Amino acid sequence: MRQLIGAIYLSFGFLFYLLDNFEGFYFSRNEVWIAWIFIFAGFTYLFLELRDYIKKWFNT
Repeated sequence: MRQLIGAIYLSFGFLFYLLDNFEGFYFSRNEVWIAWIFIFAGFTYLFLELRDYIKKWFNT
């Protein structure tokens, strides 16, 4: 389930990041941080899932 949540966060984060400067649209400073927070949260969820998978794999 964490893979799905991580992928959604990454998708929205990169969407917000790539919309910056598109067709004359400019983010404010707060919106740039929101995009980076989404990207960071996505990578965090994926890292936690990978860590749990590796722990489970080595403990069997």
